[in-house]
Amino acid sequence: MGEIIEVVEDSTGNTNITAFDDAQLDLYFKIHQKVNQKSEEISKSYKNNILVEFSDIEELHEKIVQSIRSAKPHRGSIIMQVMVSHHEGEAERFKSFEDFKSHNITSPNPTSEIALMYKFSIHDSESGEVENYKVAANVKSRVGELHQIEQEAPAFISAAIISSMVTTTARIKVEYSDYVKARHFIAMFDEWIKGCDESKELKFIAPLKRVSHLIARFGHLIIIALLGLFVSQSIDVGGMGADELTQFIVLYGSVFFVISSLSELCFRKLEHSIDSYLALSYLKINKGDGKLIKSFKDRNKRSIVWSILGAIGGFSMGLASSAAYDFIKLVITKS
Repeated sequence: MGEIIEVVEDSTGNTNITAFDDAQLDLYFKIHQKVNQKSEEISKSYKNNILVEFSDIEELHEKIVQSIRSAKPHRGSIIMQVMVSHHEGEAERFKSFEDFKSHNITSPNPTSEIALMYKFSIHDSESGEVENYKVAANVKSRVGELHQIEQEAPAFISAAIISSMVTTTARIKVEYSDYVKARHFIAMFDEWIKGCDESKELKFIAPLKRVSHLIARFGHLIIIALLGLFVSQSIDVGGMGADELTQFIVLYGSVFFVISSLSELCFRKLEHSIDSYLALSYLKINKGDGKLIKSFKDRNKRSIVWSILGAIGGFSMGLASSAAYDFIKLVITKS
């Protein structure tokens, strides 16, 4: 059956369709507009080397809840969710922060990200409108993310290249009806980021990383140039016989190859060690996180040690270049 439409005949004999009440149409239009309107959005990302433990996440939750309550939302309108992502795609969801607090802290799987999501509504008493908000705060573990990339990356991509990536460590996104209120959450998150502990990055590492790809190339060339320069200045071809000259050429070729190869090895190791150093930023909420953080700290210590050894090795090859002719001359004399 179709909808029955009432027909009314007025005194002039004209037939018209009855119109809907204006108030009903206006209400229907407002509901339709509210449902279909696109939410405005504001977000901010951070690359700070933050060191986040469970107490810091708890503090962030309390700050967000306090900010929401200051906006005087509808009673019972706040919806909260926590998502914890681990390696290999494993994820856990919690409907309250209390459930998250009681989660398994002995898990051996390192944490890659924690996401806090809040939805709430505010009734504007002046306009009578209902304002909807969604606050999503994400905190990532850089060491966890890079470890996952290392496991999935092809073999030809070195760990040094992966360690040089500067990934996002935190992000907040607010879907809002009132921009001023949304900015309050951004300011609150800024304050939280500044209050987190941060790893101290060695001041000389950042500029060295920008030119590390030139270290092996130019270091090797400098050693070869020094070797040729020192030998050319010291050699006395006129005082050599044919046999001595032949011996000199053979020995010089051997010494040249050895010093050149060792210098390249030293400078390559120095370049790799500089690139492998990582300013730590992590999440530490379970045992798996603690083990992963320790492994990256040990890696940084090895990078510093190998950087020193590589620099010493390169300097030693420079000294060997200056003494190359004396060594060759000594061997020729004894023979």
